[in-house]
Amino acid sequence: MNETPESGGSAPPRRLTVNPETLRLVPAERRDFWEKLAADVEINIASQFGKRWTMLATLTVILASPDETYEDVASALNRSPGAIRYRRQAMIHLLRDEHSAVDRVEAYRSDPKKFHKYSDYAQVADALEQLGYFELPVREQFALAVPLGQPTSSWRGDGSSAALTQRKGRDSSLKEEVARLLDEARAYDAPS
Repeated sequence: MNETPESGGSAPPRRLTVNPETLRLVPAERRDFWEKLAADVEINIASQFGKRWTMLATLTVILASPDETYEDVASALNRSPGAIRYRRQAMIHLLRDEHSAVDRVEAYRSDPKKFHKYSDYAQVADALEQLGYFELPVREQFALAVPLGQPTSSWRGDGSSAALTQRKGRDSSLKEEVARLLDEARAYDAPS
């Protein structure tokens, strides 16, 4: 339970979010504030972001108790909560035989190069096979196929992956994008 300042505790830190609206030019007299703010932009990325998953880490996600949260498991594994959610959802889809999960695993196993995007599902399936989960009665499989705790039912992760994913014509990090925008603003304001 998060305590609020009114209840004597401290509120969780707020994160800056990216504004998808069209950028507006800030008048020069107010620009100093925004330039100083940009110097303070900090993105906290899990140390294991983008690194190969070990079988032990995958087993940790699979064996996590449903009363744990994605954030709890993520901090234990130095991964993003969204990455934990993706692995846990793969486990759920495989145990419930939903969303063509078994087909994805079979496709990866038939041609790992061609179907490399399903490697996560294949590793989760390997772990489930080693644990003997597929040999359990369907009722027990469904009982194990439970998501972890999340802030809201529509939550899909902390957005770190989206912030770092390279897009055509865009910088790979939010910090670089902010710096580029500041350079453009300085160039626009520079005397000719």
